[in-house]
Amino acid sequence: MKLQLGDPPNDADPYEYFVNALKFSGAGSGTVKIYSTAVRDFLSFIKKDPRMATNQDLINWINELSSRKGKLIDNRRGRISTVRIYVIAVRRFLRWLGVNVKPPIPRTKNPDRKALRDEDIEILLSNCRKLRDKVIISLLIDTGLRSSEILSIKVKDINLNRKLIKVIETKNGEERIVLFTTRTAVLLERYLKVYKKNPEDLLFDMSYQALYKLIRRLGEKTGIDWLRPHILRHTFATKAIKKGLPLPVVQRLLGHKDIKTTQIYTHLVTEDLEKAYKTAFES
Repeated sequence: MKLQLGDPPNDADPYEYFVNALKFSGAGSGTVKIYSTAVRDFLSFIKKDPRMATNQDLINWINELSSRKGKLIDNRRGRISTVRIYVIAVRRFLRWLGVNVKPPIPRTKNPDRKALRDEDIEILLSNCRKLRDKVIISLLIDTGLRSSEILSIKVKDINLNRKLIKVIETKNGEERIVLFTTRTAVLLERYLKVYKKNPEDLLFDMSYQALYKLIRRLGEKTGIDWLRPHILRHTFATKAIKKGLPLPVVQRLLGHKDIKTTQIYTHLVTEDLEKAYKTAFES
């Protein structure tokens, strides 16, 4: 569901109004932080009424942001990703003000990176146009479900109170339990009320092709050209290991028969540790 921010003010400070509108619209704290930081940075750069901003102002800011020394340039990949997120946030702010801009969105092409960053997740969720799409993204990130599994969930399989779903594994027909966060529980409850689903109904009545196109299109919209359904599964697994979940627990949540399959994700975490160490001690 795309954030509903209402109309911009005529006389009030548009920045403060925008930040408050984000909060009241139900945006997560991470989204509010990213958007407010980006917009504040842009306003500091252009030093004029944002309603008078031009596409060239944005391009100049992007160029300055890309070459800036400090937090944004720990590494080239991280810099591009941060600039991309900032540009998307400022574009949203300006379009909310009625300023029609089409800034170039820095693209991230990372076939070797298997997981999204927290900032990527916030941007993805805030750019979902439909409530259904937001539920799908949030649920995939929380559970690591396979595409075929999320499309086979029936309403009766969901326990909102306990925040869990009974899943019949598509690979071997066995049953397992996956869990989801309060954020997803709130979205799911709203979704079920809006769409008036019955217990025997599929949670999402769509084909694999439709799901694939939805996620790919959302990735293109937010500058994550390599986003596909399996990337969200990788994201869950990597986050779970980083947060300290024991490997056998992650194995059960993912539905892996062999723990060696799960161990692949420890390699991704190790790579992140190596990069962080080299940045801290050898740069």
